[in-house]
Amino acid sequence: MKAMSIIRTLIIDDEELARKRLRRLLREFADIQIVAEAESGSEAVLKIETHRPDLLLLDVQMPDLDGFGVLRMLDLDRLPLVIFVTAYDRYAVEAFEVNAVDYLLKPIRRQRLEQAIAKVREKLTAREWASARLAEFLQTAIGRPEQYLQRLPVRAHRRIRILPIDEITSLRIDRGLVYVTTAEGEFWTKYTTMAQLEDRLDPDVFIRVHRQSIVNINHIREITAFDNNTARLTLSCGHQVDVSRSHMRTLRRLLNW
Repeated sequence: MKAMSIIRTLIIDDEELARKRLRRLLREFADIQIVAEAESGSEAVLKIETHRPDLLLLDVQMPDLDGFGVLRMLDLDRLPLVIFVTAYDRYAVEAFEVNAVDYLLKPIRRQRLEQAIAKVREKLTAREWASARLAEFLQTAIGRPEQYLQRLPVRAHRRIRILPIDEITSLRIDRGLVYVTTAEGEFWTKYTTMAQLEDRLDPDVFIRVHRQSIVNINHIREITAFDNNTARLTLSCGHQVDVSRSHMRTLRRLLNW
């Protein structure tokens, strides 16, 4: 007789009552092992990387970093299977059915949870399929944002920070990662191209000044212009950024310079 495969599971929800209900429901599944819980998106990222679960029960709406943000901060080639848990269906019904194992609307019914777990058992034999479809969805979501970013999750060693977007003074790309600069220092993101992030920033505030650099015009404190139609910007944090010739016109227009 084949031994039962244990499904190592992580519950992510900012509401204690919701986590408690999930714990109670999951006790009825002999192959589900809850390895950890997280009450915020940033905590979830660290616990996922520590415990390497097979399955996430992932809330969509959380105050610091939502469910989509959690997934974007992970290495997509090692993404666990995901069941989204949400009180909202405005994007879950279409997107989650195609790109996740399942989605559950709160309050969760036992029958729906049973159906979702059954799908998980099937998908665990095809983990590469699930990761590829989720990666495709996340890339699409990055490419067509509903609104400009108000906060940006960044990495600092083993910590996740949620930066208010107006604190960012500049962004740069280096060796396949996008870094952001603030008055406190520099942090790295999970974005791998500047274009992905640029599309999510307000173009009246964040402008491309170089092939490798974007600046927040509200943090420009000094402009040094050169004879070759280039310039150097000094930002509020003291950091300096070069402006290439091809981007001078945009800078002059936005600053009425």
